[in-house]
Amino acid sequence: MTRTYFALAVILLAGTLAQASQFTFDTPSDDRWQYPFNFGSGSELTAKSFSAVGQAGFILNNRDGVIILAWDTTSLVQAGLGSSSYDLRSITLTVTSEPTANWPIDLTIDQWFELDLNEDGIINADGIPTGEAGDSDGESDDIDPGRPFELYGTGFGPTFTESSWSEFSAYIGARDEGVQPPRDPFPFVYQEGTLDMLHVEDHADGLHNDALPQPVFEFTPQPWAIGEPQNYTPSGGQVFDIIFHVDLTTSSGAARSYFQEQLNNGRLIVTLCSPHEAEPFGGTPGPYPSIYMKEAVGVAPGAKAPELVLSIFDGLAGDSDEDLDVDLADWLDFPACLTGPCGPVSGSACEVFDFAPADFGVDLHDFADFQNGFTGAL
Repeated sequence: MTRTYFALAVILLAGTLAQASQFTFDTPSDDRWQYPFNFGSGSELTAKSFSAVGQAGFILNNRDGVIILAWDTTSLVQAGLGSSSYDLRSITLTVTSEPTANWPIDLTIDQWFELDLNEDGIINADGIPTGEAGDSDGESDDIDPGRPFELYGTGFGPTFTESSWSEFSAYIGARDEGVQPPRDPFPFVYQEGTLDMLHVEDHADGLHNDALPQPVFEFTPQPWAIGEPQNYTPSGGQVFDIIFHVDLTTSSGAARSYFQEQLNNGRLIVTLCSPHEAEPFGGTPGPYPSIYMKEAVGVAPGAKAPELVLSIFDGLAGDSDEDLDVDLADWLDFPACLTGPCGPVSGSACEVFDFAPADFGVDLHDFADFQNGFTGAL
């Protein structure tokens, strides 16, 4: 086969590549504003996300206003098939902001030392970056305005489990009672290397992770997604969507495994939170995210429930033309999808060549799997 003919064959067959199936869950089974002074439990119309760092006199978690969202996935995705059976390729979450919210867009991760750690009301009052000679407050300037709106996994214990918790469960977390216990449920990330769960709610104070085999204190969590406001400028008065595209490759793919296990259990749960500063008992939403919950639908104009969209590959790996075999016709499609180990997969049409466990790239490992799965025309 000449190189010209080979290239032409790839172009002609490009439109036949297989794609993953999408599943849309338009309403959570549970949505909870996890905040110590929220007395509406799971019945609130809106939920706000902000930080308590820098609020002197309050014994509160750093991530004070936290939003927990859960979907029963069994209506569209059968549970109990075994975690590895769910060839999950993407997760997209969309929430809708209420119009009184007014916050600057920030799509970058802020370091833990870019918060008001000493509660003097000024970030980096001494003007010297943390750790440098003369630094007296342990803080550094936040070089961009605003704070990101972040998505994390949801951990449970010791009181609740994934199956026992609901939006009406009792609040567990820090209050002004002289103690600062961890939250339950709590936002978490996986520790690199060990894959131990790291509490995120007090990441700037360095709490709750000191008993791990490799203890962690103050740290900057790597969110699994950062919310991207759609068609919004920080001026207030708008109802706008905020989209989270989950990075399933986080912690060497452990984030993907987390969601696979949840699909196996039939319930997918995430936590949204932000280090946006807020004044306590401020009333009207300030410069921090405030979103509609499912209870607001039909009550507040423009309100939509948080929506979850999953993409799951359910075809025969390597079968790009969906004729139930892996043969030379499929091989003609493979080179156009080859990305190398750094990925990402060049469009959903190439997902068929990202053999399980998917690493979101098409490389020589996938080529070996393609050879092993080659059936020839059937």
